[in-house]
Amino acid sequence: MTRRTNRIKEVILKRSTFIIFLILILGAFGLLRIVTTHKDIDDVANIDLPIIEILTQIETNQLEQAIAFERAIRYAEEMSPGNNVALQGFAMADSTFRYLAELVDIDLLEAEHEVAEALKQTNQEAQRIKLKGLLLSITKLESDHTSYENHALEVMDLLEEGRLEEAVFASERVEHEEDQFNKQVEGVLMRHEMFTEALVKIVEQEEVLSMKWIVTLTLLFIILSLLAVYTFSYKIWRPLEDIRTGAEKIGGGNLNARIHLSSNSITSDIVESFNTMADRLSYSQKEIDQFIHFSYSTADDLKAPITNLGSLLDMLGKDNMNASNFKAILNNARKTNQQLIKTVNSLIEVNKVREELSSENERLEIDEVLKEVVAGSVSQIKNAHASIKKDFSECSDLFYPKSQLKVIFKHLLSNSLAYRDPEKSLQIKIKSKKINGHTTIIFKDNGLGFDSIKHKDEIFRPYTRLHSHVDGSGLGLYIIKMIIDYHRGGIRVESEPRKGATFALRLD
Repeated sequence: MTRRTNRIKEVILKRSTFIIFLILILGAFGLLRIVTTHKDIDDVANIDLPIIEILTQIETNQLEQAIAFERAIRYAEEMSPGNNVALQGFAMADSTFRYLAELVDIDLLEAEHEVAEALKQTNQEAQRIKLKGLLLSITKLESDHTSYENHALEVMDLLEEGRLEEAVFASERVEHEEDQFNKQVEGVLMRHEMFTEALVKIVEQEEVLSMKWIVTLTLLFIILSLLAVYTFSYKIWRPLEDIRTGAEKIGGGNLNARIHLSSNSITSDIVESFNTMADRLSYSQKEIDQFIHFSYSTADDLKAPITNLGSLLDMLGKDNMNASNFKAILNNARKTNQQLIKTVNSLIEVNKVREELSSENERLEIDEVLKEVVAGSVSQIKNAHASIKKDFSECSDLFYPKSQLKVIFKHLLSNSLAYRDPEKSLQIKIKSKKINGHTTIIFKDNGLGFDSIKHKDEIFRPYTRLHSHVDGSGLGLYIIKMIIDYHRGGIRVESEPRKGATFALRLD
């Protein structure tokens, strides 16, 4: 089926191109602003805050280290051979000082690593300048802390040796270095915090500015959209009113009613869809009529075996039944039961096919589907000494529900096998063609055939058997016709007695 042009879609696309362009500008602008803002926020969250935390930790540990140093001096002043409290206090203060000194060294190295990694991550020039300065400051802090730590440890060694006067004199330099180091750490921390606060303010200002622009552009877009909707609605109102009138006629039961508008109307595709809907309704009504006929035919087809089975059961209930009669009646009952089972299975298949009629189309390789069907009938084909020739070179694929194409092939193949001519080898030829843009499957055999002119309509009715010697359900061609009619296809049959049959099925 050729693809139809959706005129309303074309008009909408043409008249909304400018609006869509504005939406893209709005979206791109908003996205750019959001990405930029988020990048700034990420720098604060992933770079500035961790560095501030490490610097704060360095400052805290350094203050505790200074306290431990002062305690060590006080305990050293009170140490005497019998003063265990002073000795223990000095040992604890000394141990604490050394432990905190290691922590500060580790923190400084970690801070240096964080800043170096941050330099690799950020692309902001202002951030890079700040981080480079911070890296130099941290390097100087490492050098100063090493000097302070070495001098402090020398004082600790003098105190431990009991050289208190020398230690007190040397501690003045240590305290001076300690004071200078604390001021440096505090200064670095304050400068970094001030820069971070300034960056946060800039981000907030950019967010406010972005929101103003987005709101302005959004209002502009709403106004343009309202204008476009108004003008477009005005131009399609009159055609839609004609469509409404036609729909009322169809809703009133006049399924033959159709809607007609000029071919250049922008609603022509809607009109075509409405007319297609009316065609579907007509088809559905036809299907209902056929289903009623099918129900009567089914009831009639079930009546005989059920009545027969009841009679056989009555005969089996007689007291004077001998063994030979019992066996014969039992065999007849079994045959009748098999007939019922076959009829019920056929009904189940018909209902299953009906349920799957609305299945989604998919791209199918015709040869692959046929191979699956043939694989399920290998033994029957071999027993019938049948040969299958196929040619799908002209049209190798199509859009169709796979399960339904398999059902079509299955029943055509089953009919050819069932109605083969016993006096000659069965030959089946299957090929695909493109006829007037439609995919057509031609299925031909050299079986018993029938008079297609005489039985033109009869063969598609349920439970129709033109050859009484063949045991079948009589539903195969009925099912095929039901599938093809649903998909608005067509089927043509040419056949003569003893000259086989040819089925041409237009599938799409």
